[in-house]
Amino acid sequence: MATEKQKSNLFGFTLRNSIKRLLIISFSLLLLIVVLLAVSPSIIRSQLEKNGKEWVGRKLTLNDLSINYFTSTVKLSGATMYEANDQDKFVSIDSLILDVDPLEYFSSSIVVEQLYIKNLWVNISQKDSIFNFDDLVAFYTTENKNDTVSIQKTKDDEAYLFSLSDFRLNGGTLVYNNEAHEVTQTLNNLSFYLPHVEWGRGSSNMDASFKLTEGGRFGIASEFDSKKGDYLLHVEMDSLDISTFKPYTKDYLNIGGLKGLAYGKFDISGNINTVNTLTIQGTSSLEHFALSDVSGRTFLGANKIVCPIEKLMPMQSLYQLGDISIQAPDVDFELFKDSNNFYRSFGLDEPEINENPPVLSENHEETPLRYSIKSLHVNDGKLKFTDHTTSSPFVYNFSKAKMDFNEIKSDSDWVKGKASMVLNERGQLAADIGFNPNDAAMNMKVNYVISNFQLSDLNIYSMEYTGYPILYGDMYYKGIIDIDHGKLNLENKLIVHNAEVGNKKGSPFYNLPLKVALFILKDKDGVINMDIPVRGDLNDPQINIKKIVWSTFGKFLVKTVTSPFRALSNLINVDPSDIKEINYTYMDTTLVGRREHQLNLLRRLEKSKPGLDIELVYFNDKTKQQEEIAKQLELLDTMKVDSISKAFDSVRVASIKTYLAKQSNDSTKIKITLPSSSNLKNIGAQPVFEIKYKMEGQEQQDFEIEE
Repeated sequence: MATEKQKSNLFGFTLRNSIKRLLIISFSLLLLIVVLLAVSPSIIRSQLEKNGKEWVGRKLTLNDLSINYFTSTVKLSGATMYEANDQDKFVSIDSLILDVDPLEYFSSSIVVEQLYIKNLWVNISQKDSIFNFDDLVAFYTTENKNDTVSIQKTKDDEAYLFSLSDFRLNGGTLVYNNEAHEVTQTLNNLSFYLPHVEWGRGSSNMDASFKLTEGGRFGIASEFDSKKGDYLLHVEMDSLDISTFKPYTKDYLNIGGLKGLAYGKFDISGNINTVNTLTIQGTSSLEHFALSDVSGRTFLGANKIVCPIEKLMPMQSLYQLGDISIQAPDVDFELFKDSNNFYRSFGLDEPEINENPPVLSENHEETPLRYSIKSLHVNDGKLKFTDHTTSSPFVYNFSKAKMDFNEIKSDSDWVKGKASMVLNERGQLAADIGFNPNDAAMNMKVNYVISNFQLSDLNIYSMEYTGYPILYGDMYYKGIIDIDHGKLNLENKLIVHNAEVGNKKGSPFYNLPLKVALFILKDKDGVINMDIPVRGDLNDPQINIKKIVWSTFGKFLVKTVTSPFRALSNLINVDPSDIKEINYTYMDTTLVGRREHQLNLLRRLEKSKPGLDIELVYFNDKTKQQEEIAKQLELLDTMKVDSISKAFDSVRVASIKTYLAKQSNDSTKIKITLPSSSNLKNIGAQPVFEIKYKMEGQEQQDFEIEE
């Protein structure tokens, strides 16, 4: 019995010792684990700082790292990743909180229950095509290429879920520095909130916003279905200062300044698996827009531009815009002999050199451009036109410009619109405009009316091309510009009131009788009516519209002066032939009724148009007249025939002089001139008094117009 009792006591002692040792070992292991867990953040932080460049490609520093093992939460503060030089900051974070659910990993899920980042700071630098993170890209690219571990995908892998909830960024800053353009831009107050996103199944939403240092705010709200690939972005832009983009224009534009505030609300939708579905809808506007040249002079601006976007599908070349309105546009256009200020600022006066033109495959089919504008409205526009091609600059101002066009579509055959404006603060222009949107330069029609136009505004051009200064006068001008497949037809009907020009000065481009022509064209009320059509072919690459217009106008003036019968006949409402010439036959010397009537008309013209010199120039082929006299009178005596011939001439001249003197009581200034017998116009001529007209005090000239 004693032996059994001893055995029992011994067994109990041994069991107690075993339990005690197990407890001691367990406690020691637990203590070790607790110690290891407690010191592991410091070890991790130390190892990251020590091996950061080897592990992640850049030097790292951490101020503090803590792990809550019960809640699976990691916190860090003062984290910094440096630039490749190990001195400058690349990325820094004041604090980060990461809360994960490790148990979900066993159900093929990576679940992040919270990710909070405070005061993220990122510096992006670019020089030409090189970025300050290119070494990181190369680091991870090389690492992936050297990775020999092959991962075989399974059905479970394909169904793997990534879940992120409560993702917040507060107080972020992004600094972008472009050394090539010498510009630094800063996005401040970067913040966004992502309630939940799942990759692999389900949908997610995200809200984000940030501000630009130079001015402007962006807001983004997104919806994404990771299973279907559908996405929708709601983007809001407020007071974006577009001057920040000016440095990026120097490779394309030669401008001195860019100003304006941009606003917009857009919906961007599509599917990440189908790029062609990208669609943009919304509204956009630009306020206080101004573009200046290198001298600082604003040459293009507008108070406000509104452009609704009905649908843009860039990948399908589809652009549908709503009712576009442009308020108070301001254009300053300067014309030079070799170019203009718009060409110079937009780099269009330099030939485009394409060293590597795109090579299209044989199967490539370019998507045709499709566009539409619901309507276009321009209000209160201004245009200052300065022509530096003249001896002194010609400046003309258009104001209160208004234009309205109905729908403009790429498949339209014709678009109609209206326009009106004030000319140099006095004249008025109104126009009906039509054009083919696919080839407007070669197919258009403009019907326009100009009233109260001041001729003196064109004084510089008049001096330059004709040598005559325009003192005063106003004009009503009705015109039609009709271009049909490049065939130019201009109809110009002008009514000029009270036009007066000064004396000719200098050496003009054209020898045009402007002063005399205007004098002849004036009716009894001082009104001038002109109808000057212009024709041309724009398909001819050598065509010069300016030259054609001046050539046509010059021919009209020359014809008016050298053959003024139609213009003067309108003054007294008679047939032009009645005041062109007085005809006789060789055997006729009588001042019959018709000839008296013609002389009476000349007297009426003289009275109706003071300052008009009228001259009767007598031409006759005396040889033929003598032959006719000898034949009709059957005379062989040449001396007698010559005497009769001279008598015929004298009677004709004397009868006209006598009649004119009688009718005017010797007050007429109508002259009769007998040219030299050697004058070529005598050859073959029957007796005729050609009627010549000129302005009093002006000499007759010969005019030639260059074709």
